[in-house]
Amino acid sequence: MTKKNQLLALAFILFSSFFMASCSKDDPQPEIEQEEPDSASLIFTKLDANGNETQTKVTVEFDELSHDHDHAHASTATVSAEEEGHNHDHAHIHLDPNSTYRLNIEMYRDGQLINDEFIKAANEHQFFFFAKDEEGKAVSNFINYVYEDKDQNNHPIGLKGKFSTFGAGTADIQVVLSHGLDKSKVPAGVYNYENYSLIGDTDMDQTFELHIEVE
Repeated sequence: MTKKNQLLALAFILFSSFFMASCSKDDPQPEIEQEEPDSASLIFTKLDANGNETQTKVTVEFDELSHDHDHAHASTATVSAEEEGHNHDHAHIHLDPNSTYRLNIEMYRDGQLINDEFIKAANEHQFFFFAKDEEGKAVSNFINYVYEDKDQNNHPIGLKGKFSTFGAGTADIQVVLSHGLDKSKVPAGVYNYENYSLIGDTDMDQTFELHIEVE
């Protein structure tokens, strides 16, 4: 190979390498969505008088969660309950009056538990819980919630907490996961802060029907 041909070959190699590098740099890389659940489970475990967990569990499952922060999608709840050895499926759940349950929330994406992602970004996530009537108005003295988990700034998260019932009745329970909020603006320990949408986006907004009655 002559010197001229060698120079042409070298130039071609350099040009090809530059072209491939440019294409690789310009090609869009698929973005890996973080903290984007597609389903969620709410697990209620009844506590005894000493605060210990019993075998009574009630689970609410939400599928096809939407991530449109402007228009949250409320899917239909699938409910399974295990109480005193009896299994049954229904469109709402029953909890005992004047009782306390440990509520654990599990977030999933593609069938994989992703709670760790929310814990890592806990400083910008918080769950809120609301009891409402058929007209969407707040129902007082129906439930109470106490956060049992906190972020690095000692602000609540809501993946784990104590969910308490009062007297008998029926209400819709709205569960909201707020994202990107300034937690310093949320009154300490207030689980039903109505202005959550003014200080953050909504990652999840789901509702299920709760009946509090003596079995």
